[in-house]
Amino acid sequence: MNLNRRELLATGIGLAGSFLAPSALGVAASAPGMGMNSRLVEITATAVTSKSTPSVALAVWRNGKETFSSYTGHANLETGTPVTANSIFRIGSLTKQFTAAMVLKLAAQGKLSLDDKAQSYLSFLDRHEAFTLAELLHHTAGVHDNDEAPVGPLSQLELAKHLAGMEPFFDFRPGTAWRYSNAGYIMVGAVIEEVTGMPLAMAAATLLFEPLGLVDTAFDAVGDVVSGRVSGYTPTGDAITPFRNADFMDIALTGGSGAMRSTASDLCRWHHLLFRGDVLPLPLVQTMLTAGRLRNGAVSGSNRQDPQAQSMGDVQYGYGLMLDTHTIDHRPIAAHHGGVFGFAAYLASHPSTGLTYACLCNADTHPGLPLRDIRRQVLAGVLA
Repeated sequence: MNLNRRELLATGIGLAGSFLAPSALGVAASAPGMGMNSRLVEITATAVTSKSTPSVALAVWRNGKETFSSYTGHANLETGTPVTANSIFRIGSLTKQFTAAMVLKLAAQGKLSLDDKAQSYLSFLDRHEAFTLAELLHHTAGVHDNDEAPVGPLSQLELAKHLAGMEPFFDFRPGTAWRYSNAGYIMVGAVIEEVTGMPLAMAAATLLFEPLGLVDTAFDAVGDVVSGRVSGYTPTGDAITPFRNADFMDIALTGGSGAMRSTASDLCRWHHLLFRGDVLPLPLVQTMLTAGRLRNGAVSGSNRQDPQAQSMGDVQYGYGLMLDTHTIDHRPIAAHHGGVFGFAAYLASHPSTGLTYACLCNADTHPGLPLRDIRRQVLAGVLA
């Protein structure tokens, strides 16, 4: 049996959400008060009562301290378990920034270079035109997201080898255009396994999660028993039975592109530590926040070959992060959306003001989610 890769992992490019109507749903929130916080409570409550999602977990931090949180709805509809600060969601393509950070950390340790050819580490790529690790991370390598993936369990190396043999392998010549590629980040995961000699999940725990104290963050696997795990759902549009259990997926097959799980607070802590320089030397943090370039020197977004990216406008892509400079100080908001079966996530920071927030839902990405409205509220003070 094969699995459709485009169905396994949402692209992570778009934001979804629209405000529907006020509600009187009770919400577990820290100091909701007036103004923005009360509006956030209203938005999250409405998302749940309108049956857009069974639950919303939202955490807002400023300079490493939580300033607001709201946990609304149910982590599991069958057991009636409420969502809490300890609820663990799958986070889809938010994984990419962790994968990129691992590569940069290995670069800081002198174990690889961003300008290295991927073929230097993955010999099964030798029959293809060469591309660099930086191009994989920037989505400019041209690696095609092939629809079919083998059934796991597979290491990232084994999965990358499988992808290397599929046709077409390229959407365009490396370094000539930009197109979002989950397959490219699986290739990066394979390089990490090759360089560290560890499975990707163990490498991430060793390089990132354990040193940073991210105790609720990990690469997920279907066999893992996880205290606080949230169940994922698909909206049906039916008023009587508004949700069904999301389709099964072998999450490990998304690897370095989308296989992680976390909590809202752990994700905020991650961005705080990352942008403060606790994860990487600050020059490499700046590298993550710099838009990719094509081989002709043009910014990568100047030649997008992805029809799903037409709404990105001037937003550019760094290393596992989307960069929006429409801000009051023209310094970027670093953000990403993530979606896998039954889950949608958004994590964003404006590093120059220390503002970070994470929003997690246990429903498929769809237009009714509150992600866009929450973004407008939380970032209202920094958006130009």
